[in-house]
Amino acid sequence: AARGPPAGLDVSAARAAAAAAFEAAGGARLFRAASNRWALESGRGGLRLKRRSAPPFLVLIYHRVHPEPGPFMIDAIRPERFERQMEHLAAAYRPLALEELIERSRNGTVPKGAVAVTFDDGYADNFEHAFPVLRRHGIPATVFLVTGCVGTGRIPWHDQVLLAFAATRRREIRLPGDPAAAPPVPLETVEERRDAAFRALAALKLLPEAERLSAIEALRTELGDAGETPGLMLDWDRVRAMRRAGVRFGSHTETHPILSRLTTERAREEVTRSKREIERALEEEVTLFAYPNGRAEDYTDETVALLREAGYRAAVTTSFGVNEAGEDPFRWRRGTPWEGDPARFALKVAFYRLHAAPPLRIG
Repeated sequence: AARGPPAGLDVSAARAAAAAAFEAAGGARLFRAASNRWALESGRGGLRLKRRSAPPFLVLIYHRVHPEPGPFMIDAIRPERFERQMEHLAAAYRPLALEELIERSRNGTVPKGAVAVTFDDGYADNFEHAFPVLRRHGIPATVFLVTGCVGTGRIPWHDQVLLAFAATRRREIRLPGDPAAAPPVPLETVEERRDAAFRALAALKLLPEAERLSAIEALRTELGDAGETPGLMLDWDRVRAMRRAGVRFGSHTETHPILSRLTTERAREEVTRSKREIERALEEEVTLFAYPNGRAEDYTDETVALLREAGYRAAVTTSFGVNEAGEDPFRWRRGTPWEGDPARFALKVAFYRLHAAPPLRIG
């Protein structure tokens, strides 16, 4: 029979200690050097080494950098963790702006260790907590804005749902998408409310736009008023201040819909209106786009055609993996190792680069 860890062993601490020892012995440096020339590729016989024609590059995705990450926040990490991660990237890699990566990918001049940092949605804490760290370490970044939420007081629909579950006093509720015979889910603890909230989000993302909006309104009515959320998102003054300091901005649509669930005309409106709004505010062309939700099922070939038609030059997904020169820049992959301790972060970033896309995930 399989045995668990010895009694009293802190598995997390043991992993951190092992990672620290391997990193101190040069493990991440070894992975980085190997990944510039070789890739691990899965095949019928297992993993094999494949020679690369050019170094790969990573695009990292962040959402929120906040001193008190809460259970109802999207992918929030503390500023001190973000600082350690950016410090490592600045020391061990070559952080580049996405625009530069587009050009280098096209002309075959991607340097060793290339990495890009991106943020989705446009939360105000990007300015308050991430921006100072980026400046300290000289790291270029791109923020993808949901333009309908910039300086308007509105918040993304997924945050509306999360905050409604966070504040509700309901003890149970039926979730969108559950069969009529399914029992209501409990909401008595924070863990139960969080689980229900993310289950609701997953179901809502599958609905056509009109049905999703109707279901959100019904949920919010049933859960009760979540209260005001002033200052959650960036305003245009802060966007301009960040741009003057070198941060780039791209579109993440106007209202954060799942583009594959929209009609062609509505998808065209979302990608063009948001582009024009940022261009008016910053008085420069916008060429970068991030797909809302960003999985393979969340956009289509028609979506890519609409982006090209609108004048974008590249778009990023949330499909996990590395990128290589010459790949379609409208399907670039993104991911982030979320480890808190620096050694495990360093090892995972280096390990992911060693794999042909999509890379092998490790725990």
